[in-house]
Amino acid sequence: MQVGGAGAGGGDAADIRGRHRIQAELKKLEQEARFLEEELEELEKTDKVSSALQEFLTAMESKADPLLPVTTGPVNQSWDRWFEGPQDLRRCKCWFL
Repeated sequence: MQVGGAGAGGGDAADIRGRHRIQAELKKLEQEARFLEEELEELEKTDKVSSALQEFLTAMESKADPLLPVTTGPVNQSWDRWFEGPQDLRRCKCWFL
């Protein structure tokens, strides 16, 4: 009879541990559900942000950069020779070409 009594007491302890394990899993699932709901709310807001961002980019691209000079071509034609390749490769004495 002692074995049955000890087994019944041990079963109660196992039930308590099982209940705590289930409660911990339930809390974890509830936290994950809350996290996913928050993510969904943020995603719903991103559509508004992306449309506002698109408007901002369009406005910024339409304006010229105040720090860059506005030129349609080279101001000094002699500067072009520094950025062009050599006209005659056989006469070129450049080591890097």
